[in-house]
Amino acid sequence: MTRAQRPDPDSDSVPAIRLASVTKRFRSPDGSPYTALSDLDLVVEDGEFCAVVGPTGCGKSTTLTLISGLEPPSAGSVLVHGSPVTGITPGVGFVVQTDAGLP
Repeated sequence: MTRAQRPDPDSDSVPAIRLASVTKRFRSPDGSPYTALSDLDLVVEDGEFCAVVGPTGCGKSTTLTLISGLEPPSAGSVLVHGSPVTGITPGVGFVVQTDAGLP
């Protein structure tokens, strides 16, 4: 979808996904905090195709985990179709590239 085709941001349309000032921190094995995402803003409009790409460790899977509701953000808000994500989000899922969870 080109910028000209995107819905007007001032219209009443609700984006499919909105991350606002999202930060996610984890505790590392030695107990120190690790910030996987910091102050991330992302809007994916309804019907828009979005690819999340980047090097290992940049937060791609963490972002998808937050959107799906498998983890809560440490700060900020995650909304799917205008509703806050407070747990596993019905109708949302993702598939990782490798079968790391299987032998």
